[in-house]
Amino acid sequence: MIGRVISVKSNKTATVLVERVTKHPLYKKTFIRSKKYLVDDAIEVKLGDIVDIVNCKPISKKKSWKITKVLGKSLAEIAEEQMKEKAEEAIAEVMPKEKDKGEGENGSA
Repeated sequence: MIGRVISVKSNKTATVLVERVTKHPLYKKTFIRSKKYLVDDAIEVKLGDIVDIVNCKPISKKKSWKITKVLGKSLAEIAEEQMKEKAEEAIAEVMPKEKDKGEGENGSA
C-alpha cells in the first residue's frame, strides 16, 4: 500500500495515512476513505514523505506494518516519474534503434 507520513513523533514509529477512493453501493457517488496505520520506521522517514508499506508479523500491540521504501515527496512527482517511464517504454517499442545506414546500402549494391 502507498501512503503519506503524517507523524514521526514516536521512536522508530511513523504514522502513515492511506487514502482510497470508493463508490457508494446504492447512490454510486465516489468518495475518499482514509485510514491511519502505525508503521515500523527503520529507515528514518520524514514528515510528508510518500512511502510503500507492507504487512508483517506484529511488532507491538498496534504496529504490524513496515516501510519498504520511500517513493518521493509528493504524489505528483511519483505520477510524473511513472508516466515518463511508460512513455520511454512505448517509444522504445515503436521506434527501435536505427542500424548504420551505410552498411545496409553497401551490402545490397
